[in-house]
Amino acid sequence: SLVFNALAVIGGPFSTTTGNISAIFDTQITPSGWTFSIWSVIYIWITAMTIYIVTGLCRNGYGYVYCSPAVLPYGFFICWCINMAFNIGWLLVWDRMMIMALVFLIFVILTNYSMICFVCHGLHVYGAWLKKYHNVELWLIRGLVQNGVMIYTTWTTLATLINLTIVLTYEVEMSPVDAATVFLLENLVLDKHVRYMLTTYPVVIWALSGNLDKNYNPASPNINGIFIVLLGIASALFVVRIILVIWRHFKQPLYDDVNP
Repeated sequence: SLVFNALAVIGGPFSTTTGNISAIFDTQITPSGWTFSIWSVIYIWITAMTIYIVTGLCRNGYGYVYCSPAVLPYGFFICWCINMAFNIGWLLVWDRMMIMALVFLIFVILTNYSMICFVCHGLHVYGAWLKKYHNVELWLIRGLVQNGVMIYTTWTTLATLINLTIVLTYEVEMSPVDAATVFLLENLVLDKHVRYMLTTYPVVIWALSGNLDKNYNPASPNINGIFIVLLGIASALFVVRIILVIWRHFKQPLYDDVNP
């Protein structure tokens, strides 16, 4: 998948680059070209996650790390393989300028969210044990796996919205009400599962900055206001999110002490 994505940027065996096709199917929510450089960050993060997971086959403590305990179940890896297959399929279909590329992206984000569910469930079950006996592994899973999958999921979700806009020729944006709903779910209902997943907001801020940069029009203050308000909301929620995570980390720890 990494090789195919790199080739898609430069053209390679593809008929054109993904950037050129995005320019053809331009929409009012398509961000500036520079924002797509985030794919480099995503694949560096995923590569680091892959290296961490593979080294778990060799590292031994209370047993081999990959299975003692099995924080990442078979379902996680099955979804990962399916995800990469659909990722490559999307590149091939998008290269042919076929609108059905949206279908491939939908399966990409479905498998992404499935991976998030698997890793969150694994930490919910084994997090307390890891905190007591393998605290470093706990933070590596949070930093590399949880946030690695989340940054990839957030960006592909935004890409799906852009593709949906192309299909429907209709502007799709997250309203302040939707943003507030997600924030409340993340910080109240789902806190014990997603507390340390912080990469969502920087990705959204990055994308909205690209939107504002590309679509800023002094003659249309209303449209500019939409992007500015959404960017302000995302930035404010990110700051509040960080403060809440730090406060809860010390005042409301997720795990109590456990026996072996």
